[in-house]
Amino acid sequence: MSSFTKKVFGFAGAATVFASMAFAAPSICTSGAPQTNIIRAEGTAEQVGNLVISCAGGGLAGTASLQVFLSPSLPVTSRLLAAGGTDTEVIAVVSGAGTAAGTVSGSTINFSNFAIPAGGFTITISNVRINATSLSVGAGVPPSVSATAFITGSDTSIIPAVIPSTQVAFVQNGLGATGVFKAIGGTTAGVTKNFVNCVAEGGTLAGSFRVNENFAQAFKTAAGEANTVPVVGPSAAISTRIKVSLASVPAGVTVLLPLTVTSSAAGVAPAVLTWVTSDTGTTAATSDNNTGVTAPGLAATLRAVALTSGAGSVTYSVTTQDLTALDKFDIPVYVVTANNGVTSSSTPFTMSASFAPVGSATAVPNFVVASSTTNTTMNSFSQCSTSLLFPFVTNQLGFDTGIAISNTSSDPFAKQGAAPQAGTCSLNFYGAGAPSPANVTTPNVPTGTTYTQVLSGVAAGFQGYMIALCNFQYAHGFAFITNGVGANGGLSQGYLAGVIPDVNQIARASGTGETLGN
Repeated sequence: MSSFTKKVFGFAGAATVFASMAFAAPSICTSGAPQTNIIRAEGTAEQVGNLVISCAGGGLAGTASLQVFLSPSLPVTSRLLAAGGTDTEVIAVVSGAGTAAGTVSGSTINFSNFAIPAGGFTITISNVRINATSLSVGAGVPPSVSATAFITGSDTSIIPAVIPSTQVAFVQNGLGATGVFKAIGGTTAGVTKNFVNCVAEGGTLAGSFRVNENFAQAFKTAAGEANTVPVVGPSAAISTRIKVSLASVPAGVTVLLPLTVTSSAAGVAPAVLTWVTSDTGTTAATSDNNTGVTAPGLAATLRAVALTSGAGSVTYSVTTQDLTALDKFDIPVYVVTANNGVTSSSTPFTMSASFAPVGSATAVPNFVVASSTTNTTMNSFSQCSTSLLFPFVTNQLGFDTGIAISNTSSDPFAKQGAAPQAGTCSLNFYGAGAPSPANVTTPNVPTGTTYTQVLSGVAAGFQGYMIALCNFQYAHGFAFITNGVGANGGLSQGYLAGVIPDVNQIARASGTGETLGN
């Protein structure tokens, strides 16, 4: 080929290149289809939906920079890829060109000088976690979170543009209503009984505490909590945790909860909660209800809640996730008491449920205790007692009154009989010449024994009525009034004390009257 021909072809090739550059219009970017997640209002590291940006045109390959702004201005809490660095787990995946890590400043995410290909492409921004706890949620339409982006690049690669606001999340409480689901009842020595304000008999009282999921997939396994796009650096996510907390449990009360609970919601595969030994760990607790607890009929899958000053908690991990139903966990609650082993308490013990962990600097997910956590009143514990009315006793005008109180909590009736108990009686005097103070406490009255005393020995010179409040059940009383004994004895009279209905169960209120027993 001649040198002239070579020059002609050379100029032609150069012209083609310059023509391509001249007619290659920069890419134009707009928002893609929204991807909206429902996130938990209690969460500080909630993952919003992906932001997809579509870029069309014939632009040349080059670089671009991108800023993403959240509205409202919620803190972005995505984790750092490396300690001391600035790149986070937020990732921009550019089709045909690779990925870029974002840096975070408050509620803004920045991607600088990342590669973009020639022609059309998409940018998908994933792993954006936010602190949603400042948003106020109510009964109406849940608040939303939107993302707006601004993209720039060289004149030959991309036209600077504001990507319109796109919804990436709605915010709702993850926990629904909690509380007692079914009536509390149980068995003691084979006899069905209600969970009443009475603890002298001891035994096992049973009920349940419900934890509800407020929206589908609020309760997730570790896989459900993980990043949309895996990245190297941050530690793995853990499963959703539910913490069940107890407060005001009296001394002498043991509370047992199950090691696993299965959701009662009708789904494809019911969700399962498993008791774990810490808010962030994965080690499952094991049964220990046979250690120091001898209540009959308890399943081997229970464990006693560790209590300090009447307070304690149990953390459950979502080990099976149900994507199709609102989970409903009815957690059985067993309350175990010993005979006369509980101090009377007018403050009921409470239970509540919250997400966990709370306040962790590194765990994902992470939560606060929010408005979705409310205390549920379970029951109070009042000492079982017997109140005996002696309508007339006297130690005046030469008369004296003999008093006898029998503790009949030992009997021959086996399973259908009373539980042996012991305790003291407080003798309360109302009338002329009452002692000061106007009550006297007897020595301990063991089961199967009788306390005896004369009125002159505890309230000399008194005349009126007396109420003996005994802190054990099945007390019965007898009084004998005389103005002397033996050959010189005169008038005498005996009677059985009336039994006032247990005021811990039936109020002795004005206008109700009463029927006394013997």
